[in-house]
Amino acid sequence: MFTEENLKKLFTNGFKKKLKESLIPFDSINKEKIIRNLVKEIRTYTYHPSPPRDYIVFNKHNGVARIVPSFTAKDYFLYYTCVKFIEDELAQNRVEGTYGGWRLGNKIMLIEQQEEQELIIENYVNNSFNPFLWIENWTDFQKKAALYAENYEFMLFIDIVNFYDSIDLNLLKRKIFLAVPREKYQAIELLFYFLENWNKIFEGYSRKNVGLPQDEFGDNSRLLANFYLQDYDEKIKEVCNRSGINYLRYADDMIFYANDKNQLESILFEACKELYKIGLNINSGKIKFFDRDQFNKYWAFEIFNKFKEEKNDEGVESFFKFKDDNINFRENSVLKKILNIKNFTLLRSDLRYRLISEFFKEDFLSHLDQWYFKKIYNILNKDQKGEFIVKLQQLSKKVLFNSFHYNILLFFKKEGIKHNAEEIKKMIEKLKL
Repeated sequence: MFTEENLKKLFTNGFKKKLKESLIPFDSINKEKIIRNLVKEIRTYTYHPSPPRDYIVFNKHNGVARIVPSFTAKDYFLYYTCVKFIEDELAQNRVEGTYGGWRLGNKIMLIEQQEEQELIIENYVNNSFNPFLWIENWTDFQKKAALYAENYEFMLFIDIVNFYDSIDLNLLKRKIFLAVPREKYQAIELLFYFLENWNKIFEGYSRKNVGLPQDEFGDNSRLLANFYLQDYDEKIKEVCNRSGINYLRYADDMIFYANDKNQLESILFEACKELYKIGLNINSGKIKFFDRDQFNKYWAFEIFNKFKEEKNDEGVESFFKFKDDNINFRENSVLKKILNIKNFTLLRSDLRYRLISEFFKEDFLSHLDQWYFKKIYNILNKDQKGEFIVKLQQLSKKVLFNSFHYNILLFFKKEGIKHNAEEIKKMIEKLKL
């Protein structure tokens, strides 16, 4: 299984290019050397995960940190290879209405023309080996979320607290061994050797029993995490079917639809019980009950439907109307959608001026990656470009999440913008875990 011939088929140029997209640059990536050394270490039982090159800290929500390890190229490839060998078993038995279990694919696809996407996603699409499937699944989820809302009076939105960090590795291992044929056991053993030992820099010599890494290229953990929820999906879907409730899940975000709010309170109780059985809990701070009108406004379906291929004034006007009326909606998602429209310059001048003010807000900027920095930069005039660069540099002294600093460095480098790199690197060093 772990032969140089087999691994060369998996270590494609696309995989190598994806590694080069890391926020923390690699000095070099020697494909042949990595494969040769990895195969030798596996055969001689000397493989051991290296400490992460750094821990990238993102602003998950409201100042809560999401900590993402950045692995060595060899460890990324080992993790990907092990999951790739068992992906058929992990991706089957999908329950209708659940998303996150798509296969890694034969090719690691790269988005060359990102402006062709409708990036209405608050999470990071860049951390996927196959961002096309990421977007396809999210778009299908969004469409169903809107379609189901037409037929029900009430909706319940919940998510799992610290989902990836709470997954029981021993339980996950047992589930995988039951699902995978014996000839693939070596891949499972190596996979869990990696998962149990990658974080010794903080956990010492104790074997890690809980938690999947939310690494930069998260499709591996995403597929494992989705597999972990399959039994829960089957049980909760069965309860929903008996009660006339509809159920959607994307990763750890769940939506339940019913015509009686009491039914939603009952399904919430059932979800709590079933998740507890596998060591998970619902995030009580994010439970949201909606009526149909509140739900549609929160998801901003009305706004998104008003964006057209050639003319988008109406969509932007709806965005500002929602803001002016103090409606609770996913504001950042809409702003990202606006940044992604192809004909930004065709917007009315008053709308463009007001939007640029939104784009310069500190809270919005601190959540963006280098690709969005570029989108903002490209719609600005010369004076505004200068103000934008100064704004980012000023923010780098205040923001506590080093993902922001790594993204600034990458953005400045790609655009050839002169800046004080040493000052930003010192901040990164200061913020190290």
